[in-house]
Amino acid sequence: MRHMVGPADGRLQELASDYSGWRFGLGGSGHWWAVRGNEFFRALSPEELKSRLDEHLAAGHEA
Repeated sequence: MRHMVGPADGRLQELASDYSGWRFGLGGSGHWWAVRGNEFFRALSPEELKSRLDEHLAAGHEA
């Protein structure tokens, strides 16, 4: 069995390096998600997810 690296893998690594303490994934429905503790966000694109996280963190919800 061969491990295949797709474009999503790089995007997940990029998100993880930009947002410490968050876990990221791409679900089977095509939604990107981020979770930290009881905080959960999902979006249809990594750009939308980054935007939601930036808004959330700018509102003072730092860890």
